[in-house]
Amino acid sequence: MAREITPEIAARLWLNYGTEYNSRLFLRIVKKYGSLLEAKDALTAHADAFAALPDRVRARLTEANQTGFVERLIERMEKKSIRFTFPGDDRYPKLLAEIPDPPSVLYYIGKIEPDPELSIAMVGSRHPTKYGIEVAKRFGYDLASAGALVVSGLAEGIDACAARGALDAKHAVCPTLAVLGCGVDVIYPKANERLYDEIIERGAVVSEFLPGTQVERFHFPIRNRVMSGLAHGTLVIEAAERSGTSITAGYAHDQGRDVFAVPGRIGDEMSAGPNGMIARGEAKAVFSPEEILSEYSCLHVAAETRPPANVLLLSSLPEDQRAICRLLKSGEMSFDDLCDALTLPIGTMNACLTELQFSGILQVLPGRRYAIDTDKVKLKDI
Repeated sequence: MAREITPEIAARLWLNYGTEYNSRLFLRIVKKYGSLLEAKDALTAHADAFAALPDRVRARLTEANQTGFVERLIERMEKKSIRFTFPGDDRYPKLLAEIPDPPSVLYYIGKIEPDPELSIAMVGSRHPTKYGIEVAKRFGYDLASAGALVVSGLAEGIDACAARGALDAKHAVCPTLAVLGCGVDVIYPKANERLYDEIIERGAVVSEFLPGTQVERFHFPIRNRVMSGLAHGTLVIEAAERSGTSITAGYAHDQGRDVFAVPGRIGDEMSAGPNGMIARGEAKAVFSPEEILSEYSCLHVAAETRPPANVLLLSSLPEDQRAICRLLKSGEMSFDDLCDALTLPIGTMNACLTELQFSGILQVLPGRRYAIDTDKVKLKDI
């Protein structure tokens, strides 16, 4: 059903067209005049107030003040199935409304869950290693399977892998949402067109940039604050020391949100970002999706929403991993107990446990205890 366009909503779309993505300017104008309608009346009736605005804003407001402009804008959006929401609207994401500079208008295609139980933004390199790709897909899948909303930016690399993993959670109702650095009707990068369509089918693509807006490099830092703003926490998976990923993590800190990071191998370029954040106390190290879920008490998923456990032959695992799984079939054990029972070097034990976690076979429990994840795998020793 089409939204009723009240005079106040029309004034919002008019001012938003003029200020574009500058949400702080939008807020300053509304605060100065008390309301959207009063702001429009003042700016269209008083030359001095209008002249104080930047040249580009004045030109765009003049364009948007033409008779029928807002109606034509809405008509173009409806033809492309573009919807919009704004602070105070019941469709506007509640977490996003809490940040200091929420988008004055958020455009979207698909369906938005305005108040998810848990929302996690996943960010990282556009050029991940094989390890990073596997980790991003695993976290995306497990988080979405547990009912979390996975937020990404549709970029190549970690963003796309996180969204792919979330979409693989077939039982999830609204598994993922992508925040774009362009209009919601602009697919970027073009290589992710199929992913874009799949996200719209089961979740949404959103943007504060006006429909039709093309990609610009400076759009991405603006976009990043929306990604972190939509999430309870931001997870970093592989990134260089200085990158857009660190900008997103910085926004998360400024917004009072949690930051997590998956540790990487020392010396790898793509590990410098998350390892540095962990070392500086800017991010909490996590080794499994369950650790994030436990932070928000979301460990348990209703049985009817869980996919059936996969049958795994122990004979298919490397010898050391097979020995660990055989021990854990009888119940959970601590790291020290496993080391004592198997007399494996600590480095080998750590490597085996990490691989088994990322393969979805083991889960980490409080106190660095390990157990077979029986919701996901059924081990057969033949």
